[in-house]
Order: sequence, then structure tokens, then C-alpha cells
Amino acid sequence: MIYKYFLALLFVVVGKLSFGQGAGNYVSFEKGKGSIIIQGTRGALLIQAFSPEIFKIQLLPSKNAPALDSSFSVILPPSSAAQNIVETNNNIEIRSEKCTLVIDKFPLNVALKSGKDIKIKETRGFVQTKDSVSFLFNINPKDVFHGAGGRPFGPDLGRKAFDFYNSWEYEYFDQATGLSQSLNVPFIVSSHKYGLLFDSDKPGSMRMYVGAVDSTLLRVESASTGKWAYYLIHGNNNDEILANYTLLTGRQPLPPRWAFGYIQSKSGYNNASEATVAITKLQDQGFPVDALALDQHWYGDQNARGNMDWDAKNWPNAAGMVKSLNAKGVKTILVTDPYISTKSTNYKSAETQSLFAKKPNGTETYTQDVGTATAGLLDIFKPAAQTWLWEKQKKMAVQGIAGWWSEKTEPDPHPTDAVHELGNAFQIHNLYALFWSKTFYNNFTKDFPEKRIFHMTRSGWAGSQRYGALPWSGDVSRYWAGLKLQIPIILQAGMSGLGYMHSDVGGAITMSDKVDKDEELDLRWFQFGTFTPILRNAGQRDNIEPFNLSEPFYSAVKKYATVRYQLLPYIYSLAWKNSVSGRPICLPMDYFNNDRALGNLGDQYFFGENLLIAPVLLHGMPLRKVVLPQGKWFNFWNNEVYNGNANIFPKLTVDHIPVYAKGGSFIPLSTSTTKKSTDNYNSDSLTVKFYQDISVPASSFTMFHDDGLDPNSLAKSKYELIDFVGKVSNDQVNVTIQRTKSFDKSLDKRHLTFEIKNFTTNPTAVTLNGQSFPVVYLSAEFKNNTAYYDLLGKQLNVQFDWDCNTTANISVTRAGLEVITGSEPNVNDHVLTVFPNPSRSPVSVKVTVPETGFYELEVYNVVGNAVYNKALGQHSKGKVLHLNLDLGVSSGAYLVRLRNGQGQFFTKKIVIQ
Repeated sequence: MIYKYFLALLFVVVGKLSFGQGAGNYVSFEKGKGSIIIQGTRGALLIQAFSPEIFKIQLLPSKNAPALDSSFSVILPPSSAAQNIVETNNNIEIRSEKCTLVIDKFPLNVALKSGKDIKIKETRGFVQTKDSVSFLFNINPKDVFHGAGGRPFGPDLGRKAFDFYNSWEYEYFDQATGLSQSLNVPFIVSSHKYGLLFDSDKPGSMRMYVGAVDSTLLRVESASTGKWAYYLIHGNNNDEILANYTLLTGRQPLPPRWAFGYIQSKSGYNNASEATVAITKLQDQGFPVDALALDQHWYGDQNARGNMDWDAKNWPNAAGMVKSLNAKGVKTILVTDPYISTKSTNYKSAETQSLFAKKPNGTETYTQDVGTATAGLLDIFKPAAQTWLWEKQKKMAVQGIAGWWSEKTEPDPHPTDAVHELGNAFQIHNLYALFWSKTFYNNFTKDFPEKRIFHMTRSGWAGSQRYGALPWSGDVSRYWAGLKLQIPIILQAGMSGLGYMHSDVGGAITMSDKVDKDEELDLRWFQFGTFTPILRNAGQRDNIEPFNLSEPFYSAVKKYATVRYQLLPYIYSLAWKNSVSGRPICLPMDYFNNDRALGNLGDQYFFGENLLIAPVLLHGMPLRKVVLPQGKWFNFWNNEVYNGNANIFPKLTVDHIPVYAKGGSFIPLSTSTTKKSTDNYNSDSLTVKFYQDISVPASSFTMFHDDGLDPNSLAKSKYELIDFVGKVSNDQVNVTIQRTKSFDKSLDKRHLTFEIKNFTTNPTAVTLNGQSFPVVYLSAEFKNNTAYYDLLGKQLNVQFDWDCNTTANISVTRAGLEVITGSEPNVNDHVLTVFPNPSRSPVSVKVTVPETGFYELEVYNVVGNAVYNKALGQHSKGKVLHLNLDLGVSSGAYLVRLRNGQGQFFTKKIVIQ
């Protein structure tokens, strides 16, 4: 809390210092390679183009003053292409085929423009003093803003103010703690279709007001002595903006595929026996598991912090344990942090080499209390400290350690007067986590070029994603309120370029007023975690493993662990999309549709474009509201269809949280559900759900697959892409499967089962590449090279072995019964009942006459031919008729229709066994 009061005082000072008119009025300008320097009466503006949609703006004391010509966050070099510059009496325009940067002359102010629409404009230019900087922009008060790091509020940042100073929030559970977070990124995305990034070599501490004081103004202030620039990023949609931002700051490398499995962790396993018994019990009870994450107990007590080696007493054969776990498909992850206890075996070595942050005198090590130990903080900005740190970590990697779990990298604590190689601690504080991730990534990729890094980190900065940072949301309290905050945190981080934000499933910290056991909370958090980038159970509670749950929670969690592994083909494809384009894995509800109402929904989100997730966030909820965007939406669990642009209120059960698939979407699932870990995964057998609907005549999904290990699979094109394409019309459904990219380890064959949803009419013909497939109506008869029509479930299943080197085309014709079922104006279960269903001949039928009149009963087969017809005669309203129909037909699907003399009819679909 002391930092917050300190920052508040600084911003008062900044507010007094930061005034004036920026660069003043226009004097002259000159062109450079991909740049322009505009001299004003108070200073100079240096504007550089990095692409046709990315512009960097700096204020300099004069045109010859040194600029911020390098960046810790930005890696894209500036463009050297000639700029199309047009000057008028009032402004200078830098025009590209995508957008225009407009610089007003009197006074000098910068604006981003697309067509005739001004997206954002400086109000007075930015102002810089010796120890502060401020910016002021005009914004549209109706805009929605996302990003700025891992914020627990929103997800609309409009009308809010927040700090950018990485700080650890212990036991957080409400939005007030969101003023400053462990993960701050000075980048925001506006629904007005632009992004705004602030960059500095000494960012100090920044505060941003997004319409918080004046709804038409975006105000940024920083207590900083560094050089500053900001970047205006244009895009026609969120995909384009984030693609441009991650082109500028770097894209996330693919994590190893095992990262998407289930990770078991705890605070903490005290010894090898506790850890290995937990894994054995998980696997013996059928829980898939891919990794074990060990908290600080692996190295001993807090005085051993910084040993970076096993506590031999409690982990006597650690290397053997790691090897044994790996043989079971379970990787080992170790916690680490940047503090070295004065009692550590490594302290003297580090101090002798002057590897710690110093006191203000620049010579003495700055020690401080960290937990119960006294420790020094590694100066991660020193190349020698980076080398020293990696030597210790490399030794563990050689033993077989597969990943790291970095805590306290804000860093916290961090005295503001400490001195680092890069400068004063307060000024370069926010860069620490970036350099920490860089140290691990650069050294790991150099020494283990055949492996992908796995590195969870609690803190970060702009650009952390390119170093493989996998952020988690820190020490959230084990409250329902803590669970609720995880959705905006994940969404904001994703919109800041960090697509792997996740949470400690179950909550990290059990508060003193909270009972340790809350199985409903465990279940709902696990169900939510299943649909996040990383699924990791963690926290302080003793019986943390899911095998400790009682029924019905035990079975429900186990079911969701299985669902997670079934979803691997879909999730891994989302990861590929993130790595090649910057699109987050979890997306805010307005990501594809700039709707202000959707933009502030903080209790539901997209998991990829095709799934909408609405977690259960309150104890004992009987139902919850779900907002469905435009289009058709299908209940993922039972295939019920809903129209979009509507609110629905599904009833909640223990078994599931509300999940909806978008109309037209493909969801590929792994058929192998009993395997223990992703070590056995190869995508050789898939079930592909296709949620077809006539409202979506064309749709597609690209599935990504590689070996899950090679860090160069993208750079060297060692992967395969499989396109699923659907085309739907009134009487035809076509699905095309084509591999558009392959590599030397691509599979030659796959077994595919397609589940074509929403098939309300009987198929009259099913072909694969022109070859007719028999249609069966009983699940027991469904086998390879057949089609099974589930009449009651309204689903057509087709299975076959696919030669992946060829294009497969499934063609389904649905004529005949469509004439009848396509116009069923009155479907009333009280009028016509067939029981049981499925049934055997004779069929029992109950008719409750709806209106007085003459009635007849008909039965049709799948091609629309009548197989039974009987006149029932004149009957009064309310009369009940009990009929036994001896149809004398073979097994299959049929339609029973009751029709009266006025043309009114009622139908019921049946299956004869």
C-alpha cells in the first residue's frame, strides 16, 4: 500500500508540471526515410511510419535532439519506404492506402484518420518536463476500450482510471485492487478501430484516465525521466489491430502441446512422496494429467530462497523422480523468483560478482525482508546476472525440468531508491519482468534448440509475449468474488497481446473467514478453467487434488478434465492462431461486433470464435442470464438451438456450465479420451461437430497440427493445416475436408466422425466423394462408411477413414420429408403422443383432440411416402383416443402426422426398432 500513496503524490506533482502546448506552432518540416520531422515553436515532432497502419510519434526539444531510437518493447524496424506527404495551409497529411495521419499546424497536434472519420486526436500534444510526461487526446465517449494488461474490472475500460506500476496484490477479490496490477501493458484497443501504445526507456509509473474525468478525453501522466513515444495503430477490426500490435512488439511462440493439458500444483508439496502419490492417485483414478508444478518447498524453507537446487532431505532422488514422472507423461515445473536469501548457498557468489540491486550509494547490496528471509534482488538488467541466473536454471533443465513458474517478478518488494544497471529502480521497475522473461527465453532457446519453453510468470510488460510468457492472475482469494474477476483479467490481458492469462483454479489464498472446503466453488472454477488457455489447479488448501472431492462434484470435475483433452484439436488450433496473428484465445463479447452493450459484459466470453462460455459465478445459482449475439447458437451439451440477439436464462445443474457453439461452426475433438497425457496425442481419430444452419450458408475452420515439440515448426513450416468447409442450402449440406499444408510427420490417414447438428429433415442421400453411404437409424448399426440419422437428436453422423492426401467431400441431400417438416406450424406434445419412442410395432399413440372436427392419422417414411393412413372420424374437443398402429414396417425413422379437416396438423417423429 505504501507504493500507492507514493504514486498518488507523484501524480499530483505531475499534474502541476505537465502543462503547455507541446511542440507549439508549425515552423517547417523535412522528410527522412520513412519519417518526417516537423519543427515547432516549442519543440519538434518526429513521426516515423513502421507500416501503412503503424505510426510512431515523439516530441523532441529540437529536431537535432536525440530520439528514442531503440525500444525494449518494440522489435519491428521502422519503414524506409517513401511517404505520401501532402501539405496544406492548415495541416500536413501522411497518407497510406489504409489510413491517414493528420498533423494540424496551429498548434501542432496529431490525429489518426480513416476516410473522413477521425479516430483519435491530440488535444494539446504531449508535454515533457525533466521528470514527467503527459498526453491528452480527444476520444469518442461512446467507444469501448480494452487492454492495459490484466485488469480485474471492465472489460470496458471507459470512464475508468488506473495505474501502470507492476505490483503484487495479495488476497485480492474485488475490483478496487485493479488500480495497479502485476501485469500492466501500456496498450489499449478502442472500438473506434485503433490501438494506442505508449513506450519509454524509463517508464516510471504511469496513470491513465480513459474518460474518467471528462468522458471526451483520454489523459495519460507519468512520473518519468525517460524518453517517450507513442504509437497509433490502425485496423479495420480487432484482428487487424492486434495483428499490427504483435507485429510491432512480437508474437507469442507456440507453447509445448502438453501445456494445454491438466497441470496439478499446490502451495505446496512438502516432499517427493506427497507429490508422486498425488500424481499416481490422479492417474489411477482416470484423471488425465500432463504436469506437476512444485512451489517453494522443492528447495527448502525461505532461508534457502535462491539456492535453486533441490532440498536433498525431502527430495533425496529428485532427478530420479523427474525421470519417473516423465515416463508417465507428467512434466515437472519448478517455482523460482529473483530474490537470493543472505543464507542461501548462492548469496556470496552473487554478491562477490556484484549481481544485486544496490543502495543509492551504488556500492552496497540492497537487502530487504522477503517473507521470513532477508534477501538481495538480482539485477536482471546486468548481463552478468542473466548469465549467472541461467547457469543455475540450466542445471535443472538438464535434469529434465520442463518448465518454470516465476513469482515476484514485478518485482515485489522493490525499493524505489534502489539502483540497477539500467537506472533508478522506480524508473525501470516495469521493465524488470520483461527482462526476466527475456533472460529465460533467449538462453533456453540457445541451449535447448529442440524444445519449446514453458514459463509461467506473474508479471509482464509490453512485448513479454514474444518471450513465451504465460501469465497467471496472481494470488486471488478463494471467494466467489475472486472467481468472478478472472474473466475480465483474462480478456484484458488477451487484448494486450498476452493470450495465455489464466488463474489458480480453486483460488490461491484461503482467507481466515473462508472454510477450506467449498466443493461447489472448486467445481465451478474447474469448469471455467477448462475453457481457458491453461488449466492448472493451485492454492493453499491441503486436499487440493480433484480426487478428494465428494459426489457429485468428483464425477463432474473428472468429466470436465476429459472434455479438456477432447478439445485439444480445437484449443491447439486457437494457440496457432494466436502465434501467427495475435488473436487472443479468450475474447471479449464485442470482439467481432462493436456493440457497446456486448463490450462491457464481464461474466461471459468467447473461447475462440466458435464457443461462447458463460461460467457459473455465484453459489447456488438456479439459473443465469446468457446474452447471445446475433446468429444461431447451439447448446454444446444437448444441441438445443437458440436465436441470437437475445437473452436466455438456462437452468443450471452440477454437470455443466452454459457453453454455446456458434451456428456454422466446426469444433474438432479428439476421440481418444482415456489416454493419460498429451504424450499419446496425435490427432489420428477425430470427431468433428458441425453446427450447420441455413442462416449460415458458408463457414469454415482451420485445424492446426504439428509434433507439439519443435520450437521451429512455424518458422520452418513443419506443420499441417486441415480446412473444414461447410456449405448449406435448403436441400443440401456439403462438407469438404482438405489438407492445405503438410510436413514430413503428417499422418497419411485419419478416422473421422462428423456430427452434423440441427438436421431437422431426414436425409434422402448421403455420399462421400460421390460414393453412396447407407443411412441407418439405430446407433447399434452405425459403423465405418455409414451414415446414422438420429431422428430424435436431429443429428446426422457420418464416419469414414480419410486419406489425408486427398480432398473428401460429404454431400447430404435432404428432400422428401422436408416438405412436411418444413412447415409444422403447430407442434404440441399434449395433442399427439407416441410411446415408447423408440418403439416396436405395434406403436401406441395417444391423441388429445385439440378442436372439434374430422381427423385422420398418417405415417410417412424417410423418403416421404405414406406407409399408413387411417380416418379417425368426427371427434369433439378434449376427447382422448388410444390407438395401436400395426405398421408392418422395417426398423427406421418415421413421421406420424395427425391432420384435421381444416388443414391443421400435428407431427411426431419416431424410431421403430
